Amino acid sequence: MTTHPASVQSVLDSILAWDPIDGPTTWDESRFESLALPLFDHQLERNVAYARFCASRGVRSSSDLTGWSDIPAAPTDAFKLVDLSVSGAAHAARTFHTSGTTAGARGSHHFETLDVYAAALKGPFRRWVHRSDAPARIVALAPSPKDLPDSSLSYMLGELVDAYGTPDSSFHVRADSGALRLDVSSAHAAFSDAVASGTPVCVLGTAFAFVEVLDATGESWRLPDGSCVMETGGFKGRTREVTRDELYAGFSERMGVPRARCVSEYSMTELSSQSYTDNLAAHAQRSPWTPGTLRTPPWARMEVVDPVSLEVLRGEGARGLIRWYDLANVGSVIAVQTSDVGVRLAGGGVLLEGRAPESELRGCSLTIEEIVEASRG
Repeated sequence: MTTHPASVQSVLDSILAWDPIDGPTTWDESRFESLALPLFDHQLERNVAYARFCASRGVRSSSDLTGWSDIPAAPTDAFKLVDLSVSGAAHAARTFHTSGTTAGARGSHHFETLDVYAAALKGPFRRWVHRSDAPARIVALAPSPKDLPDSSLSYMLGELVDAYGTPDSSFHVRADSGALRLDVSSAHAAFSDAVASGTPVCVLGTAFAFVEVLDATGESWRLPDGSCVMETGGFKGRTREVTRDELYAGFSERMGVPRARCVSEYSMTELSSQSYTDNLAAHAQRSPWTPGTLRTPPWARMEVVDPVSLEVLRGEGARGLIRWYDLANVGSVIAVQTSDVGVRLAGGGVLLEGRAPESELRGCSLTIEEIVEASRG
């Protein structure tokens, strides 16, 4: 059994104790802070680049903060330029890389342990996607962890297949002569087999993988009742761009899966937790829902910040850049500043609008410069 520092073990224990079906999606302020601040101190002690950045802002321990929301946030692009891990790249148990190539670099997220990450991804999927005690046939329009070991998405999907999938679950992006190829024929066959057998399936993949699968044929399916779809974003492909409404219309018209059973997952390589739209869970509980509302598990929070000052914006309707506070990010930094735009909704959910134009990222750009400068000592 892996021995973790006390602050990390407390987070792991809290995640494992959460009831994914009936547990709260938000912990009260005192509980969240009691986990966040000791973990922040642990990261300051061992994450050299981040500690220097925080010190440049006058923060040398949690005692310099008024609360968890004052924890300095590292922009996602900083992961391309600086090692933001507590263990250092050389001692990482696993490193995941972003798929982007901004400035000729890919972001790297080094994990000292995958224990917390693996625990944190299962419960939320159970809450917002797989609402059944029985295993499901999972059809993944993505590479397997074996074919793409440095992908956090492939790792996540592999863990979900192991935890919730039946033996006939499958991946449909395959390694072929050193390149990855979406096998649309095998995906079509999996859909047809599900229809013939009457067995519900859970189809997971990036938005444009779905587009390619549907564009490759004029065939349509009516997947069995109880089937669901989870898309992970990525609406701009090699040939064209689609909107979420267009894609979801395809799910309904071409796959026979109604919008109420289609879920969007939002996360990124620089994080260890995921958010999901809550329509499937709300439908199951016969609760009202607003299409596109993203929810997080209780150990993660999404805030909306001003794009220039990066100050947190409170109140319903606030619009700005999305900032994550992710306690499962035990091996790097709790607070991660994204370049995505979101709107704060009533009840604490966030509506994702997409990536901000470069002109709106002045605050992030300045912060990246601070982190890089601080990392040089």
